[in-house]
Amino acid sequence: MRRRTWAIFIIVNVIVSAGVMLTILFIWERTHSPATAPADRTVTAISPTLTSPAGETAVSSPSPPPLAASTSPAPLVYYVQEGDTLGAIAQTYGVSVEDLMAANGISDPHLLYPGQTLVISTAPPPPPPDEANAEPSPEPTPVDTTPVTPLPTLTPSGPPLIEIAQVLGSGNLAAEVVIVRNRGGAIKLEEWTLSNAEGNTFTFPAITLFTDAQVAIHSSAGNSTPGDLYWGRPSPAWTGGTLITLRDTAGNVVDTYIVP
Repeated sequence: MRRRTWAIFIIVNVIVSAGVMLTILFIWERTHSPATAPADRTVTAISPTLTSPAGETAVSSPSPPPLAASTSPAPLVYYVQEGDTLGAIAQTYGVSVEDLMAANGISDPHLLYPGQTLVISTAPPPPPPDEANAEPSPEPTPVDTTPVTPLPTLTPSGPPLIEIAQVLGSGNLAAEVVIVRNRGGAIKLEEWTLSNAEGNTFTFPAITLFTDAQVAIHSSAGNSTPGDLYWGRPSPAWTGGTLITLRDTAGNVVDTYIVP
């Protein structure tokens, strides 16, 4: 029994020793492998050849590199400053007033207010066509030589002249509206008021009224825009024979109007 135990022990010892030796040889071979070929060895690429039926050999030309995909720059976003006009902004960024109005959904070029955002497209013009493959140019379109009316300049012309121009739909909440017009230079109407003797008072938000522009003050509720302001009253504010007074931020009377 003891002899058999010793035989098993010797066999196990031989197997373990053989495994250790194989492991050492494997690590030695990995750490002492021959160095790779030097990096400065020049490798000459041989182009494939094509043989024509007459026996002449032609060397194939390499394929041209792929063209880079063209990208268009993102449009600019401009924040309107005090005294800005569409004409001056369009001239600064090299775009037309019509394109600027179309890109921002503007119907009246005079109605701008500080803080308003304008999207200005800066996409570059298309590259000229290849002369060898260019198609014949179309016949030129006749140019309209009608003189264009100049747009308002950045500098306000003269002092502001604000007036209550009209009152429509008095006594009817859905139709009741007061039209305030500017016949002078640009003016900020923030904190100005419209009021009557009954104590009904509308206070203007932050809005700039430019030359020859107007704003409509609706008594009903709605979403205000630079050209239409909504009071949000539950009932009409102005009745026939009522005197409406327009005052500035200091409380000075600017204009009065009797509702017909």
